Amino acid sequence: ERGFDLGYGCDENCGDPPESNARIKTIYSNARRALYSTLDEAVISDSSPSYIRVQTTSSDRDDYLAHPATGELIDDKDTARIQALYPARRPQVQVVVSDGLNANAINDNLRSVLPGVRRELLAAGHHISDIDIVIENGRVRAGYHVGALLQAEMIIHLIGERPGTGIDTLSAYLTYGLDHHGQSRWGSAAGFDHSWTTAVCGIHRRGKPPERAVEEMARLVDRMFVERCSGVALLRR
Repeated sequence: ERGFDLGYGCDENCGDPPESNARIKTIYSNARRALYSTLDEAVISDSSPSYIRVQTTSSDRDDYLAHPATGELIDDKDTARIQALYPARRPQVQVVVSDGLNANAINDNLRSVLPGVRRELLAAGHHISDIDIVIENGRVRAGYHVGALLQAEMIIHLIGERPGTGIDTLSAYLTYGLDHHGQSRWGSAAGFDHSWTTAVCGIHRRGKPPERAVEEMARLVDRMFVERCSGVALLRR
């Protein structure tokens, strides 16, 4: 249930056993559904107090899957909308939600994760976004692009990932956007180094339980603001 299949032996004619074929077909079907799933508006509404939906430069889902780079940048129209979100004070922590490669992971887990994260961060005194940014056809770097557009101190990016595991797992990418001098390190989203972000992966009832993921994320955010870093640099502290 939690591991990786190495095999089930063989049938009496040395062929593939039926249970093995059935499981592979189930995993394949799950992956296919995941890749073409869409974000459930009711899930987003239940999980977020307020949000805007934006798109990347992908023209459609097939373009997104065939040309990954198109899912890394917000399109021009929505870029302007994001930059206009906060005419006055911007939040310390901006929440981003993306379908990634598996919107079903968002649909299954967001209600159990996002409200808890918001509650924990507010209780700790952090200024978290009142307006979440929901990205259609968004990859991890689309979150970095949001960070660059808002010059955010921190981005929490919840994204659906890993189709083909048989379960719909959510990941969270936590990124502190300032260097040790307090200057923005967002620069170009395309050039932002993945080693500067911290990932909390496998969030699912049959993986890392959502409640434990919320606690882990809250602890990490606290540390990131104290240490003023994330990713590999945080591991070295």
